[in-house]
Amino acid sequence: MPPPIVTATLQAAVINASSNIVAQAITAYRSETAFQLDYTALAQFTAVAIINTPPAYLWMINLEATFPGQRVVEDISTHPKKTDEKSPPKDAVQKLNVKNTIIKVVIDQTVGATWMSALFLSTMTILRGGGVGEIVEVIRREFFPIMLAGLKLWPLVSILCFAVVPVDKRVLVGSLFGFGWAIYLSLITA
Repeated sequence: MPPPIVTATLQAAVINASSNIVAQAITAYRSETAFQLDYTALAQFTAVAIINTPPAYLWMINLEATFPGQRVVEDISTHPKKTDEKSPPKDAVQKLNVKNTIIKVVIDQTVGATWMSALFLSTMTILRGGGVGEIVEVIRREFFPIMLAGLKLWPLVSILCFAVVPVDKRVLVGSLFGFGWAIYLSLITA
């Protein structure tokens, strides 16, 4: 069984590749031309997932480690006596830590969204043969429109992930929502 980060990366690569194929089909349909798969664009979007998913996975792991989303609550009716503080009682209940969840959403939607968007734009520019000057220009031109468009989707995904999705599955859930997002990105960066 591969490590979770490898599994998440492979899942994201398949989802990104699939979304790029759909975006290419939409583009062909809109332009009323025959669909012809652009293997270069497909390879670029797949490579972006392979390059960008490991940092995103580690970001989620570190956010959870820093701001745990669950706290153990002991049911006093079943445990009236003080228990060993080092280990929770067997029938302890996990409750959502609302404060930490809010903190994670805010950090993820500010710091995380900023560097992931910049990483996406930089990676795509490099894969298309661009240098530092082009990276700066692409970020200057496309960063804010992508961030503003992302505000319509990613805060809700972030809340969902941090509130109910186990940490090791968050990149997969994000990738599934990202299917539609990647179609959007494919269309605007075509």
